[in-house]
Amino acid sequence: MKTKKGEVTRNHIIQAAEQLFMEKSVSKVTISEIVQRAGVAKGTFYLYFESKDELVWNFMDHKFGHADKWMKEILLKGYSDEDICEIVKYIVSFVKKNITVLKMMHNVRFHSFLGIKRMEEKYMKRWVKPFSLWLEKGRLEGILKINDSEFMAHYLIITMHELFDRVIMNELPLSIDEVGDELKILILKLLK
Repeated sequence: MKTKKGEVTRNHIIQAAEQLFMEKSVSKVTISEIVQRAGVAKGTFYLYFESKDELVWNFMDHKFGHADKWMKEILLKGYSDEDICEIVKYIVSFVKKNITVLKMMHNVRFHSFLGIKRMEEKYMKRWVKPFSLWLEKGRLEGILKINDSEFMAHYLIITMHELFDRVIMNELPLSIDEVGDELKILILKLLK
């Protein structure tokens, strides 16, 4: 059973790890450094996490869990131009709100530590399913002009992910808002 104090300690360990991840590559951060920064004993760390690997996954869930909740609610969204633009607006807002963490994740090589395949399995697939169901509902109702809802869900999520990654890493001469504006136009053309 989780206690309030236990939850505070767990979050404190995650915050200490985040501070260290801001300073250096995730693979170079040690459990000893994390517990020292958190001010807890090493045994306390293992009460909450089996390994650094598990801590990193928990860190990501802690930071991005609200996106999961939002994706599960996407089936409640409509299909008007305004509804579709609202979805893109949420994604833009999510990226802007989490820009520091997203940059940090790229800079400290989360992908190489956790493995791209594992990250895609955990997050991309989890987000594609509800998005695909939402698209399929719109297709079946005759509102969306698409052939394959699952393909389109993968295409849109991967496209958005790659574009925002490039902006975050300063590889595109566009702002997050500019990418969002262009995505609204593109997605409306693709779906309608």
